[in-house]
Amino acid sequence: MRATQSIASQRGQALVLALVLLFAALLGLFVLFSSGQVVTTKQRLVNAADAAAYSAALWRARVLNFHAYANRAIVAQEVAVAQAVTLVSWAKYFERFTGNAAPLAAAWPAAQPVLAAAASMARNARELTEAAAAEEVRLRAAPSVGYKSLLARSQEALQRAADSFGLGAVANEVVRANDPAFFAFALGDASAFAGFTRRHASDDDRARLRDVVVDSLDRFVKGPRRDDLRLLLLPSSCFGRTTNVDRWFRWWRKRGGTEMAPDLERWQAVDTGSIHNWRKSGFLFGSCRQREWLPVGWGAAEAFDGVESPGLLGDTGGTRDNGLATALAESEMAAGAGAGPGSYSGIERVRELNHGALDDPLFPVSQVVVLARTEAGDVRTANALDVGIGRLRLFEAFAGNRLWAMAVGEAYFRRPPAAPERIEYASLYSPYWQARLAEPSAAQRAAAQRYAN
Repeated sequence: MRATQSIASQRGQALVLALVLLFAALLGLFVLFSSGQVVTTKQRLVNAADAAAYSAALWRARVLNFHAYANRAIVAQEVAVAQAVTLVSWAKYFERFTGNAAPLAAAWPAAQPVLAAAASMARNARELTEAAAAEEVRLRAAPSVGYKSLLARSQEALQRAADSFGLGAVANEVVRANDPAFFAFALGDASAFAGFTRRHASDDDRARLRDVVVDSLDRFVKGPRRDDLRLLLLPSSCFGRTTNVDRWFRWWRKRGGTEMAPDLERWQAVDTGSIHNWRKSGFLFGSCRQREWLPVGWGAAEAFDGVESPGLLGDTGGTRDNGLATALAESEMAAGAGAGPGSYSGIERVRELNHGALDDPLFPVSQVVVLARTEAGDVRTANALDVGIGRLRLFEAFAGNRLWAMAVGEAYFRRPPAAPERIEYASLYSPYWQARLAEPSAAQRAAAQRYAN
């Protein structure tokens, strides 16, 4: 009887143990499930943040490459303007040369019809050249509406699109493409990217662009367009009166060139050709000196943004050697390469790296810090799914009640692998800006931590 009572009193103890074990197993299952969901979501969020940071850095690199392409295009517009002015000057010179050569060839009657036809063709060519050059200068370089002015303004628009706010929009689009529940933005950089580049402001800055343009001109445009020829059929006034045989004959002097005026607001071109004579100076013991005897051809053109032509400045291509011809060319010079005043806006103010503000002026990098997050309720843990009650209910503790991920991308300058092997320092004239992910610095981690908390 007592044994039966003892056995009966022990009944139910296994059930309590089973319930404890079941509770522990359910709790472990919920923890395991929730941990797995957090880890999976965190990994997806990290991958999305990396993709967003890389995409934001890539957009910034493309903006820097656009600046490079735009600067190259602006240089090309300046070269085209210089070429147009040069062609007008040369066309005027050739027209005047052929027109003056016809009377000079009176001693050769057979040549007169040829020269007359050439003069007519030269006149038509000059008119066509002036009309074409006028339109070309206006389209490429007119103030505010010319192609190079539009390029410079597009640089400013895209510069704003590559700041932290613009990159934040790019980053958010990328993470939302991964999961609509994700959100991302770019941390502010204390105007670091605003100081990464700068727009030319002073004439010293513009002079550097002028130098790039001049280096890009072909040999004919850059000049000097110079030629010297001894005219053996035209003896000089010193013939037989000096031991220098070169001074026994008259000389043909061709002078010309194209250059930007010192104020950086005007292209000017001039071409002249004159016959020079050697004359005895003094009565008995004077020496033979060269004098411009007969101007034969002359022409000049300019492109500038003004109302009245200031005339030729300096000694373009050594043209002052033919002083009379230069004076005639200057008196006939039409403003704006035949296009009238107001057709040229001067050397443009472009964007360039702000070398003085860069940590590494030779190989600078521009970083963007991206923070991605998702709400705690969007992490499909047991708590978020409303699984479990009482002691079986688990509550997660996320920073700011959100799950966070951080990534850093950077734009950097490097020549592509297929490019010739040589060192090229960073600039906004070569479109070699690329993007990559970078390791966050301690300061960036601390800034992200402060923001998340």
